Amino acid sequence: MSIVTTASELEEAVAVRSSAYERHNAPGAAKLREAEADDSRPDVVVLIARQKLDGRAIGTIRVQPNFAEPMKFERSAPLPAHLKGRRGAELMRLGVANGTPGRMVTAALAKASYLICRKSGVEHIYVAGRRPVDAIYRSYQFDDLLDGRKVELSYAPGALHSILCLPVRDAEERWRTRNFGLYSFMVLTHHADIALDDQEIHRRLGS
Repeated sequence: MSIVTTASELEEAVAVRSSAYERHNAPGAAKLREAEADDSRPDVVVLIARQKLDGRAIGTIRVQPNFAEPMKFERSAPLPAHLKGRRGAELMRLGVANGTPGRMVTAALAKASYLICRKSGVEHIYVAGRRPVDAIYRSYQFDDLLDGRKVELSYAPGALHSILCLPVRDAEERWRTRNFGLYSFMVLTHHADIALDDQEIHRRLGS
C-alpha cells in the first residue's frame, strides 16, 4: 500500500478503479476509464494496493479533502451547520480487482485512509455510497448524515446514494466498543505493508 506519485502508478490505479466500477455496473463507470481531474489535484491522495506475490495493483481509493474547495457530494447534499468550516475529507473511487480477497484489501485501504486523515488533522471522514457499498462503511461505524434520505450525485448519476460521516476523534472508541475485531485490525495491529510517506502526506494535506 502506498501513495500514488507517478503517472504510471496513477494509470494502474485508474485501471483497477475502472474495472471494478464496470464489473459492478456502477453509475458513470464508462467515464472512469481515464483519470479524473481530481486525481491530479495537489491536495488529493490516491492510494494503490499491490499484491505481494507479483506487485500487481489490486486496489485503490482517493482521499479528497475540503481544505481548498468543497467536497464533491456537497453539490447535492450541503453539510449541516455544525460541520461547516471543519476539516473534512471524502473517500472516493474505491476499487478492488476481481478475484482478490476483496474484504481484506478494502479493509487495508480503509485503514490507510483513516491514518492519512488522522495524521493530517481531518476531523470528519465522509463517504457517499450506494447499495451495497454503503453497508461497508456502516460496518465501520459511519453515521448516516441524512437520516435515511438518499441523493443522486452529479458525478455518479443514475443511483441514489447515502452520505455517511465518521468523526475521527470518536473512531477508535466506536470500534473498541462496537466491533473489537475491527478495533484490533485498525488500531492494535501494525501492518508493515501499509507504507505511508509522512512527508508526502504533509506536503499534500498539511497537519
